[in-house]
Amino acid sequence: MNVTLKDIAKLCGVSVATVSLVLNNKPNRISEATKQKILEKAKELHYHPNPMALSLVTRKSKVLGLIIPDVTNLFFTDFLRQVEIEAAKFGYTIILGNTDEQGSREYEYVRTFLQRGLAGCILIHSSIEMDKYDAKIVDLVKQSKLPFILIDRHQKANNIRTLFIDQKLGAYLATTHLLNLGHTRIGYISGPLDLDLSRMRYDGYRQALEDHGIVFDENLIEFGDWRADGGHHAGLRLIAKGVSSIFAANDMMAFGVYQAAFSMALRIPQDLSVIGFDDVSFASVVTPGLTTIHQPMSQVGIDCVGMLVDMIEARKTTETSKQYSPTLIVRGSTLKK
Repeated sequence: MNVTLKDIAKLCGVSVATVSLVLNNKPNRISEATKQKILEKAKELHYHPNPMALSLVTRKSKVLGLIIPDVTNLFFTDFLRQVEIEAAKFGYTIILGNTDEQGSREYEYVRTFLQRGLAGCILIHSSIEMDKYDAKIVDLVKQSKLPFILIDRHQKANNIRTLFIDQKLGAYLATTHLLNLGHTRIGYISGPLDLDLSRMRYDGYRQALEDHGIVFDENLIEFGDWRADGGHHAGLRLIAKGVSSIFAANDMMAFGVYQAAFSMALRIPQDLSVIGFDDVSFASVVTPGLTTIHQPMSQVGIDCVGMLVDMIEARKTTETSKQYSPTLIVRGSTLKK
């Protein structure tokens, strides 16, 4: 049960206003004995101020919103952890919104967070229904004037800062790695193409094939939902088409390909090379370790919180966007053909 100012006031025999003045260290004429009594009682009861309630009084919130597509995806949970660590350094806490990849839920979270009076918000877009909700969400963000950080999303407004990872380059590196190992029949599991980053990864895959003189075969493209189950089913379809390697557009779908290969009694990488995208924490734990594209999300987490706090606290800065380059991490899931 949360302890309130009213609880402390009742136990100390003073008014709520007196307790508030003492705990918020406001100028007052309260005796030292009473102050000490209030402070000791607050400590004894493990009192912590409610950041939302405090913001209503001070008009300054110390709460940041973070909206992510899928809390079960290790990529986003790793990022959440970094954002929480960095926000705490500036004295901010995080309130989380998980959209489950649904554009409708993303829209509702943006509306709710705007009504809650947060200090600012970090937004990673969902992948489903975005053709219907994207414009509505962007309009809400721009009209709100609330400081927003958008990740991998191109938008311009005074209250928006953007951070990009070169998704096309990452997919190009992954596909080129397989081509350099002698693979020419490379299956690709894409995310939904109504999402910018999905299109960029798709383009990187095609560009690498073209640059190496390999004719693009649309029959070797399958679509997943960013989750292991989607990768499993897409992997089974590609294996049936006789591919020698599979590039999955994220690590979670790559783990699904591992399941598909196991169910077909195929060995990775001897019978099937697999490469992912993201470099989630689990990628180095699976056997064999997953070759993947590393996204520098720890640095993105540090930078996006820093940029958001700069906007909130009106610090002078000319930086409105930032771009990062992904890198190839070679582990045990790919082998020369």
